[in-house]
Amino acid sequence: MKFNRPFLARLLGSLLLAASSLWAEEYNLYQFDESMTIEDVEQLEKGNGGENAEETLAKPYVIMVSLDGFRHDYVELHGAKNLQEMKESGSFVSRLIPSFPSKTFPNHYTIATGMYPAHHGLVGNSFYSRTRKAEYRLGNRDAVEDGDWYGGTPLWVLAEKQGMRSASFFWVGSEADVQGIHPSSHFQYQKTLPYPLRIEKVKRWLEEPASTRPHLIMLYFSLTDTAGHVYGPEAPETGKAVRHVDELIGQLRDYVRASELPVNLIVTADHGMSLVDGYVNVRDFVDLKGARFVSGPMAMIYTDSESETDRIFAELQGQEKFECYREGTLPSYLNFSNSDRIGDIVLVAQAPDQLGYFDVEMAWSSGTKATHGFDPYRNDEMGAIFIAEGPSIQSGLELSPVENIHIYPLVASILGLEVPDNIDGRSEVLAPLLKK
Repeated sequence: MKFNRPFLARLLGSLLLAASSLWAEEYNLYQFDESMTIEDVEQLEKGNGGENAEETLAKPYVIMVSLDGFRHDYVELHGAKNLQEMKESGSFVSRLIPSFPSKTFPNHYTIATGMYPAHHGLVGNSFYSRTRKAEYRLGNRDAVEDGDWYGGTPLWVLAEKQGMRSASFFWVGSEADVQGIHPSSHFQYQKTLPYPLRIEKVKRWLEEPASTRPHLIMLYFSLTDTAGHVYGPEAPETGKAVRHVDELIGQLRDYVRASELPVNLIVTADHGMSLVDGYVNVRDFVDLKGARFVSGPMAMIYTDSESETDRIFAELQGQEKFECYREGTLPSYLNFSNSDRIGDIVLVAQAPDQLGYFDVEMAWSSGTKATHGFDPYRNDEMGAIFIAEGPSIQSGLELSPVENIHIYPLVASILGLEVPDNIDGRSEVLAPLLKK
């Protein structure tokens, strides 16, 4: 029996959609290793055994928590009581604007360095470097732990260089030896490590003697991002995930209060979330003939020659489903240019579309209800949260939307650290949050 190609495309599409729906229904967001104990966690901890310099001992503390994919409206939308209390007792930004592209690795490292992705080097979750002739992917342990991929001076490196101990629980970049330096305490990423044990480890850090107690602690949770992708931002399952991490924030606040230390708590996120329909198949418009393609709401194409760039660009420009740019010609407000890691051609879609390149000529579902990566200046749903409370923070202040590059100088100011000259963030933007 013979089938024509359009029929096969429709059949395969139906099968993929059915499988995706079934997968979403059965997906378990809480796949943690419940057999682990805090002693097991501490066996995984890596550190350098140093001490705080004498001049840092009297300085305040900062705990910065990232709730991946926690959209700016989730607190009210899903009833996050502890975060609402933080907003009332401290200060917050109405919408934190991520850097472009609004992806996880670029934005966590932007928060950590105060630099746009094109400046610190992580221009996507996956990308290609012409200089290194190598690919960076978030799932590649060798790349993730190689400090040469990471530019800038992340906050933990800034602290360590100035004699202040730091600790990281899964923050992007902290597994790598950036400038030859790790946080004093850090972990290799393990998604199944139970969340309560991560909070318990923070408590133990706070209980250390002043000589070894980290003044900067950075903590990461992925649950709300996973829920948003699988179920959508407004789904009950996502609400359950939001309230789960909110309870953990409440526990962390209790530990901070009990410590009686001058701890400033910041809760933020890398990006928000938008509903999507599926992929636009770029193969319908051009044959890449072996050129590298990185998919997503922002897609990049890496070619081997100027003539190949010319050919592909000529066939892709003027399409209705996406905008097409040569590297270096994207709108200046995106600050996404002049890096050998950006594709020769950059395609930018708007929700609900994503961009892929598939041999089967069809638009198909990836199994996700929502995603991120869109232009955060044109799509407010990419906006994230930023809430801060503590002895250095004003009470009852709300700031209008702010770019996430400005978090770095705020944290450095609280900790009394000198800031590098080459960052993009400006201290005066979030300075109103600080007590005089």
